[in-house]
Amino acid sequence: MKGYTKEDIKKILGTSWPTMPEGHETGNQLRRRKGKEMREGLRPYPTYPAKKVGPNFDEDGKYIYPEGSGFNYMDRLDPNSEWGGKVS
Repeated sequence: MKGYTKEDIKKILGTSWPTMPEGHETGNQLRRRKGKEMREGLRPYPTYPAKKVGPNFDEDGKYIYPEGSGFNYMDRLDPNSEWGGKVS
């Protein structure tokens, strides 16, 4: 067997080996448990508003860009390049 065993790693780390509480649940176990509970009907599914609201969104939920934001691609082309600023 190649590599270190769990006991070898414990000897190397000594007192810095982490000790987890008895009922410790990893993030993946938590995610799986919550998903299983939702499928079984024990936990409600999260709900999100379908439409974005706030000062930066219109009545359809589309983002309103600030005045003067963005750029025109044709303005960014270098007219002195070997391509001559043409886009095909």
